[in-house]
Amino acid sequence: MRHTEFALRRPVTTVVTFVALALVGLIASRLLPLEKFPDIEFPGIFIQIPYPGSTPEEVERLITRPVEEALATLSGVERMFSSSDEGQAQIFLQFGWDQSMGAKGIEARAKVDSIRHLLPADIRRIFIFTGSLGDQPVLQLRISSERDLSDSYDLLDRLLKRRLERIEGVSQVQLQGVDPREIRILLRPDRLVQHGVDIASLRDLLQSSNFAVSAGRITAGDQRLSVRPRGEFESVDQIRNLAINESGLRLRDIADVELRTPDRNYGRHLDQQYAIGVAVSKSTGSNLVDVTDRVLAEIEEIGKLPQMQGIKIFSLDNQGDSVKDSLSDLLNAGLFGGLLAILVLYFFLRQVSTTLIVTASVPFSLLITLGALYFFDLTLNILSMMGLMLAVGMLVDNAVVITESIFRERAETDLSPREATLKGVREVGLAVIAGTTTTVIVFAPIIFGTKADIMVFLTHVAVTIIVALLASLLIAQTLVPMLAERVSVPPRPKPSGMMMRLTRRYERGLGWIVKHPWWAALGILLTCVIGVLPLVLQLVKFDAFPQDVGRRLFMPYHIEGQHSLENMEEAVDTIENYLYSRKEEFNIRSVYSYYDLERAESTILLTDEDDATLSTKEVIERIEADLPALAIGKPSFQFDQQGGGEGFSIQVSGDSTTVLNELGDEIARALSGVEGLKDVRSDAESGDKEERVIIDRDRAAAAGLTTQEIASNVAIAMRGENLREFRGASGEVAVRLAFRDDEKQTVEQLADLPLYKPNGDRITLGSVASLRIGQSPDTIRRTDRQTSVVLSGNLEDETSLEDIQPNIEDLMSQMELPPGYSWKFGRGFERQDETQQMMAQNILLGIACIFLVMAALFESMLFPLAIILGSIVFSVFGVFIFFAVTGTTFSFMASIGIMILIGVVVNNGIVLVDHINNLRLRGLPRDRAIVEAGRDRLRPILMTVATTIVGLTPLAVGTTQVGGDGPPYYPMARAIIGGLAFSTVVSLLVVPALYIYFDNLSGWTRKVKRVAALGISQRPPAKEAG
Repeated sequence: MRHTEFALRRPVTTVVTFVALALVGLIASRLLPLEKFPDIEFPGIFIQIPYPGSTPEEVERLITRPVEEALATLSGVERMFSSSDEGQAQIFLQFGWDQSMGAKGIEARAKVDSIRHLLPADIRRIFIFTGSLGDQPVLQLRISSERDLSDSYDLLDRLLKRRLERIEGVSQVQLQGVDPREIRILLRPDRLVQHGVDIASLRDLLQSSNFAVSAGRITAGDQRLSVRPRGEFESVDQIRNLAINESGLRLRDIADVELRTPDRNYGRHLDQQYAIGVAVSKSTGSNLVDVTDRVLAEIEEIGKLPQMQGIKIFSLDNQGDSVKDSLSDLLNAGLFGGLLAILVLYFFLRQVSTTLIVTASVPFSLLITLGALYFFDLTLNILSMMGLMLAVGMLVDNAVVITESIFRERAETDLSPREATLKGVREVGLAVIAGTTTTVIVFAPIIFGTKADIMVFLTHVAVTIIVALLASLLIAQTLVPMLAERVSVPPRPKPSGMMMRLTRRYERGLGWIVKHPWWAALGILLTCVIGVLPLVLQLVKFDAFPQDVGRRLFMPYHIEGQHSLENMEEAVDTIENYLYSRKEEFNIRSVYSYYDLERAESTILLTDEDDATLSTKEVIERIEADLPALAIGKPSFQFDQQGGGEGFSIQVSGDSTTVLNELGDEIARALSGVEGLKDVRSDAESGDKEERVIIDRDRAAAAGLTTQEIASNVAIAMRGENLREFRGASGEVAVRLAFRDDEKQTVEQLADLPLYKPNGDRITLGSVASLRIGQSPDTIRRTDRQTSVVLSGNLEDETSLEDIQPNIEDLMSQMELPPGYSWKFGRGFERQDETQQMMAQNILLGIACIFLVMAALFESMLFPLAIILGSIVFSVFGVFIFFAVTGTTFSFMASIGIMILIGVVVNNGIVLVDHINNLRLRGLPRDRAIVEAGRDRLRPILMTVATTIVGLTPLAVGTTQVGGDGPPYYPMARAIIGGLAFSTVVSLLVVPALYIYFDNLSGWTRKVKRVAALGISQRPPAKEAG
């Protein structure tokens, strides 16, 4: 241990070094960006293609399918989802977490550009997004007022949006619920007929009259000048006065040209008032809390402006507050756990100076970790704080073992303090290094193994724990021995004290085990039976991702078909009036609603748990009991799973949207009878009636027109067409060509739409096409290039996805689907299975890594098995026993707890077995070495276990959640506490017993080899032939 010798020889250098490292960490704590979650790149690409005025079937045929076929050739695509809505196509590509989204985004853009000529010519923009957790808005604001704010875009853009965008750390500010004005060119059909103006020709004229191009450069004297013909419109009057033909006809003669706010087809309510949304995003690397504080301070100043009088700005969702509250909860739990750990250490050591030396490893290790995070270019977030919190109880383990060994050597030998200190460190040095390595190496499968969402998040937890443990190992072998050398040996426990009585009983127990190993084997077998009882009797509920029911409820209305905005708002008002009529009873703090022509939803924010008079479950039951019925929809609550996953869902795929809609309703009715499942609904939509224009190709050809030309004229008349933007003083303004609303109300008006032959003769649409009424879906959804419908629902209390999965399989196997149609479980089931398999795989890999480390330490393949069987196996039994006693559900957080547990629990066995081997090397018989090693190591083992347990106790008994609104920490903390406590009690007796068995096996193997070798050497030589 040269580094230990150096620390003892150069105490000032050692102290100065660690103080400097601590100061760096202290400074780094102020410089580290504070975030809710790290800026993790999300493995998906989102493509949005607006096509205003088009039907879902038109969008699917002209846009979605061609784009899907082009994107299907991208490598690494795991899932592809698309939806064709009225006016836009949306496609989402899901990749593995090991893919680079920057490169995939460029590839996706190239694929879409390669088929751009196959898409409709009037598509203006194609948006392709890649994102990360850091792109999410950090602050959601809502603006409400007694006055009408529908025309207030310019005011809010100038006084609010632009001012907020200038704040340091703000990357983007979006206004939601208010739109910029646009120029509408509203054609009059009767004037078009009167003046013989062709719609398509007029569109081409407007496009070619608004341009700006570069025409090269010319030389004028000594100057070189650019030539730039300008044909851009500079005012709305210029557009009105545009000449249409040689006779002097102006655009104003056949159309109304006006600058106006677009017709609103959506709305937002906050506390029953119309509201405008503001979403604020921060730039990468900025401190989230500082950014939100600066924005809110600026909002307060903006509210004082005269123009903003009567306008109220509310903070609906502030991630800065969420982070501060969550970090505060973690910090309080850590401080309380740390205080308990100090009290436990003092209870064992009975000396203030020694207690302070041991606990000094905690603040130094934490500060060094913060410094490392800064230099690794990481951030301080919920996950890194979670790692620090979990590490607090483990950071003193190395220091405890080493100080105990040092003081035992100083008390039992006549060596000088320095020599005794060095001997004490050498005695346990390798064991401590191996113990830390086993704790660290268990995270290797997480960091280097298969990537999934949970593993990516756990990597940030793992890195923090690893750095903190390595720092504590260095401190335990340098700073701690240097300080321990300079303090007096703690007083030995009184013979009548509890620790000495416990030690004597433990010695007697070990003595009995070494004399009666087979009776001990029977005891081990009985303990195993007790350990598996919770599983056999099904006393532990398993649910990898329990249904998340927090103090924020989401209620979609499940609207059937499309309806006017007035009807949708009336439905929203009905629900909101009901909720606010019993606001106090339902513990409602605020209600935020969104609605458009085909969907509506309300988010109900409940009072904090500290102020609540009802649990969330009771609130849900009371709201559902008297929830008003709606004629246009069926409102119900919708819950996700903890960890952000989907809840119950199944997917039915096929070719026909009509057939899928019918199947969706039929299957939804059948699923409603499954026990444990409620609020089953299908995302299939009946759709609205539509007027279908069926062009007669023969008559169109006789008139000299193509079907494309006729369809283009119909599209301009009915849905309008976007033209090149107008560049005004305040920026670009959209320009849209369309018919007046009152000129496209009836079938007769559509049939009279004027069309022009190549020779200039006018005909009507009705002369070359027939009009029929048909049914059109509101949305066409596809999964992996197959049309699909998804059925979802909520789970009853105490019901998990695993509970209902067999019943769903039985039900669906009895249903006869048409040929070419199939079903499968949704992403929630898939994610649960994948997570369980991955966690089991990583735990087994972690155990394998631990075995390799211990085999190298002990130079034996058998002794590591004694520790694995005696510590890890019984620690898992302890988890299930503790969960059965406390009624805790075994979730994915509990699996994370077991992963951490298996790395920690072997430390006790390593320290014990290593000391047994050392004593045997000094000449002690095996049985005597086992008893003495157990006596010497009992106190440090109990101290390390006790400090880890009390350090996690605040998390185990509290309700602290990841990020303030994520899964709770307590299943993970309880898994570590239950497994560690049970394993320690059992393994103190089981590990020595297993050591005896494997040592006997090793001796018997050596004896067999010697006998075999002796037999070969004594065999008579074979006689020579002949």
